Amino acid sequence: MAVVQISRIQLRRGKKNSGTGIPQLASGELAWAVDSQELYIGNGSVAEGAPAVGNTKIITDKDNLLDISTYVYRDGTAEIRTGNDVNYPTIRTLQERLDDRVSSADYGIVSGPTSQTIALQRLIDNLFLDMTYEGVKSRVVIEFEPGDYTFSNTVYLPSYVSIVGAGKQRTVFNYDGEGTMFEFVNDTSTKTIRSVIGSTLYNNQPKHCYLKGFTVNTNEPDVTAFKLNAVRDSVFEDIEITGSFGDSVVSNNSIGLGMYALSAIVTCQRNVFYNVYIKGFTFAVFAKQDIINNRFLNSQVTDSRYGFYLGVGANVFDYTTSDVLIPGSSTTGEAYGPRTTTIENCYFENIDREAIKIDNGYGNKSKGNTFVNVGNDGGDYQNNLYSIITFGKNGNVSENDTFDRSNPFRLEYDLQQHNFSELYVKEVSGKVHYKETETRVVKLTHYPSSGAAVTALRLPTTLSTGFEINYVLESQANVQMRRGKIVITYDVNSDTLQLADEYEYVGALNQDTRIKFTASSTAITDCIALQYTNDNSTDTLASPTLMTYTYTTLS
Repeated sequence: MAVVQISRIQLRRGKKNSGTGIPQLASGELAWAVDSQELYIGNGSVAEGAPAVGNTKIITDKDNLLDISTYVYRDGTAEIRTGNDVNYPTIRTLQERLDDRVSSADYGIVSGPTSQTIALQRLIDNLFLDMTYEGVKSRVVIEFEPGDYTFSNTVYLPSYVSIVGAGKQRTVFNYDGEGTMFEFVNDTSTKTIRSVIGSTLYNNQPKHCYLKGFTVNTNEPDVTAFKLNAVRDSVFEDIEITGSFGDSVVSNNSIGLGMYALSAIVTCQRNVFYNVYIKGFTFAVFAKQDIINNRFLNSQVTDSRYGFYLGVGANVFDYTTSDVLIPGSSTTGEAYGPRTTTIENCYFENIDREAIKIDNGYGNKSKGNTFVNVGNDGGDYQNNLYSIITFGKNGNVSENDTFDRSNPFRLEYDLQQHNFSELYVKEVSGKVHYKETETRVVKLTHYPSSGAAVTALRLPTTLSTGFEINYVLESQANVQMRRGKIVITYDVNSDTLQLADEYEYVGALNQDTRIKFTASSTAITDCIALQYTNDNSTDTLASPTLMTYTYTTLS
């Protein structure tokens, strides 16, 4: 390097933000800005070899490197153009780039046994409630790293709150307090006054919230995990909620998800719960009031007293007698009960009583769900005491659901074709149109020694029941097939039963009546027994006629 001249180093000092600011410095001359705590050196002239006349800032420990350094998305990639001109990309500081999202650690929230309630609430209020800094731009996603975070008091969640953890059993919130873990508040709330459902209007409901990827846990018996006060248009995804049911006495305040309404309009509505796992509560999901259009998809409920407990005890308007709501005919927020709740592709196991109990409301649908050891009050199939699904009003549907009480692949639990000596409480009861679409097969074998009717299967009944059994008979020994529909009507008060069997037949002449069906209400307690006689001697144990069937019931 050629050295043209060695200049005497000079030092100036002054205020950068006063007067004309930093002057043009001589080559190699230093200047210290007292007010901004910045250091500059003169570039020198172009004739000396400087690329440009000016001052160069010298980085010190007073500088923020994130503000000085710049960031360009995929810088140097020809296919990416972030600006209007390929030569002028969009440039941001590293500080701006990092501030796109916020980590819980940015607010001093740490994993461990020490309560983080104050820091967590400060973080939520700062980003979603007190938006005096950047308004809507402050509504960034709060990211929680893996860890166990303890909190001791209710955390209040306003509109637009977005909390994303590392996943179930990775980010864990342990609650050691009482009352409610997380409670949603409306848009009139402040950091000192939390407004909940009593002062809520449609426009200031808590809304557009997004919670994902964490576990919440409590060991206290009287705790509600999430209290949704008229929350709408929000998403709950990949969340585990665990309580202490089974370790203590039953508590009516033990609720996994509680959903509440002010009216049929200001209510919990259009919320989606996806891959949510609830375990260990008296009520896994509780709603007494007029919630509407909520969906529970691919979720699990286990080890609880009740699964979905909807509309029980609601003082609803009797919409079967009038289309006009009469003032005072129902309690505020309880005019109809829960409506159009969808529970689909969910799994229920070890539920003491009903997995789905809906006393009031209509349009609710259970679809494609699986139920294992439900309604047995802590026992097994020999102790089945409650229906698995109960509908208290007309207009609700169970569709394509699977129950282990009638599971031909688990003989020890199958009360429909085996274990005829055990009590068989109806899987779906109440005001219901239930369609069993799972195809079942039963073997119809010749019994030459008796000629008495043999029970093929049984179906549980209530006070009045109608069954339609669609079946196909296919002989394994002969070329013949029979397809038909058996209709059974039964009234327990008069103990009267009627059976009609209409069918189509293909095969040898006059062989279609070899198998005859009858029904009895007295052979098995509380059930309709479908019985048959078969005098076709070629139907042996090794080669029986197979009856493939599905059924529909209307109660």
